[in-house]
Amino acid sequence: MRARKTAGFALVITLVLLALLVLAVFALSALTRVGSGTSTASVYQTQARQNATLALSVALGELQRHAGDDDRVTGMAGITGVAGNPNATTRYWCGVWRVDGSFVAWLTSGAINATSAGPDTVELIGPGSVGAASSTSPNVEKEHVIAGKIPVTVSDSPGSPGLPARVGSYAYLVTDEGIKLGAYAPPAERAVPAAVPAIGSSMLTNQLRLRTALETNAAVLPSLLSYEQMGLLAPVTPSVLQDCFHYVTLTPRFVAGAQYRSGMININTASTLVWRNLLDTYNTMPAVTPVLNVANRGNLIGNNIAGTTAGKAANAPFTSVVGFATYLATVFPITSSPNFTQILAALGPMLTVRSDTFRIRAYGEALNPADPARIESTAYVEAIVQRTPEPLPGFGRRFVITYFRWLGPDDI
Repeated sequence: MRARKTAGFALVITLVLLALLVLAVFALSALTRVGSGTSTASVYQTQARQNATLALSVALGELQRHAGDDDRVTGMAGITGVAGNPNATTRYWCGVWRVDGSFVAWLTSGAINATSAGPDTVELIGPGSVGAASSTSPNVEKEHVIAGKIPVTVSDSPGSPGLPARVGSYAYLVTDEGIKLGAYAPPAERAVPAAVPAIGSSMLTNQLRLRTALETNAAVLPSLLSYEQMGLLAPVTPSVLQDCFHYVTLTPRFVAGAQYRSGMININTASTLVWRNLLDTYNTMPAVTPVLNVANRGNLIGNNIAGTTAGKAANAPFTSVVGFATYLATVFPITSSPNFTQILAALGPMLTVRSDTFRIRAYGEALNPADPARIESTAYVEAIVQRTPEPLPGFGRRFVITYFRWLGPDDI
């Protein structure tokens, strides 16, 4: 009897130990799967970031190649007739032209023409930056902006040895920061010491909140590194930055010989908000005859600037401020008060036809080699790029990255 009890107890102990062993094997297997999955996800994320970094490098190279020379003109695609509306996903593309007005390139991956980036695109300015595109109106410009995906291929892969295989994609978008108002212009660099283009009184509630924040926090502005950091200033909220994204930036700088200038605007913009604010800026200058109906006049300049043939070719940029004067005379003729000569006498030193500060947004994705339709990981990066007075033989003046950050999908 005692032997049978001992044998039964041993069997129970054996079964318990066997169960513990099975549980340990199961836990080890689960841990291995988790570790393998984490390792695989890490590999995909690394590949996506590598592709995004590749896109940034290509964008910087294209910017240097096409816009490094002094005799290049830059502007937004709206200047070529791309009208502002919720579906205008290319209106804020940056274009480059020669001083004779001939077109050079769109600084956007996959660009076929001013309205197409091919069949495979990604949004690089979307709801995280500007809010819903459906809210676009003459008063709030909130277009989303796309770029075309460029395939990344390898010579072969485990699934197709000896045959090229697509393992990812990249995309990039360069936007022109010089067509925007600067939130801060260092006094020593100002083209007009007593005035700079600024958010004016003709704006809406959210835009006026940004103006209030800039005025009440003026001492803090020199320490800011990016437009997004203005969100730390009261009473700025995310919606305030979204409503101002397309026409306000931190500090666009322009190269003038061996120096920088700030407090200027590239006139090759179809943004009605920029033109309204320039007229508001004019009205704040001493001893000027004020412009009445600023909103209507600013909208008139911005809405007709693409198609006009006064001072430039239709659907082309201005290549000189003198050419712009011809166009401005159609809005403020010599018989009006004020007339175009009075306005240009005040604003002329603030105006230029090219920019030297740009924003690059780049995208990378990693695909599953067994199923190229499956995107395993994505990455976004942003850089602010500044043209410098330093010459780069064969490529004009050198561009450098002055600000860099990785973005999450919600930042786009």
